[in-house]
Amino acid sequence: MKRRILLIMLAAIFVLSGCGSPKKQEDASIKQKTAVLYFANSEGNDLIAVDLDVEDVEREELPSLVLQKLLEGPTDDNLKPSVRAGTRVLSVKTEQGLTTVDLSKEFYNEEKIRDVLALAAIVKSITSIKGIDRVMLMVEGEPLTKANGETYGILKGTDVVFDADALAQDESNVTLYFSDLNAEYLVREIRRIKVPRGDSMEKLVLTELINGPQNQNAGRTIPAETKILSVETKESICFVNLSEDFVTKNNVGTSAERLTIFSIVNSLTELSNIDKVQFLIEGEKREVYHHMVFNEPIERDISMIQK
Repeated sequence: MKRRILLIMLAAIFVLSGCGSPKKQEDASIKQKTAVLYFANSEGNDLIAVDLDVEDVEREELPSLVLQKLLEGPTDDNLKPSVRAGTRVLSVKTEQGLTTVDLSKEFYNEEKIRDVLALAAIVKSITSIKGIDRVMLMVEGEPLTKANGETYGILKGTDVVFDADALAQDESNVTLYFSDLNAEYLVREIRRIKVPRGDSMEKLVLTELINGPQNQNAGRTIPAETKILSVETKESICFVNLSEDFVTKNNVGTSAERLTIFSIVNSLTELSNIDKVQFLIEGEKREVYHHMVFNEPIERDISMIQK
């Protein structure tokens, strides 16, 4: 009798283990059909979700594939890449629901709108993969840091809800100089502007000058076609690199030429970190603008300002 009971128990164990095995195999064989990629909209101020077919991709390969597709950019002409061109994936590692991604230095730059888009796009895209709910971003082997030096740490998809309005800091007053209507002196215009996080005040001042005056009693000093190629301040000298249009579209006399130059110099030197301005055209110094010496840093000239 004891032997019979033992045989029955062994048979029951065998049957139960046999029933459990196919279920485990079935769970392991279930594959994710789609992941989600996040690209920028045409205005570059929001993220748009796009489905990615991953049904034939092995689970461990999904994070690398998602990153690859993000870097390749969208196929829809109405969308823009959410990650900067030139960004490279240095390594990808997934363990216990956490994917650690190491990217090249091209990925991030001072929390500008594009940086926040890229950060959100990567985290939200990777966490669309089943079994991954956290992402750690590295840049050149170091944890990704905010503009204030704090590290982002481990992020969930819900941690990076994108809000373009949240990127604007408090408004700031800037002092701009334009020509008076007689083209004899510079007139002051104090303008209140929004300062997007990461944008330099120098570039914002130049942009406002190119946009022209809001005061009806003032005139434009810079050709509207002028493009800002770069602007950088070193040791109290602001290096302003402008397009050729700044010269070719502004073929004026000596007096108007001075108004053009000093509208920029006097506006920029209102900023506390700037004493002089060095002009570059298409990245190169020029001996003269049209008549004025143009190859040396230029100081502020208050005699040009209308009293």
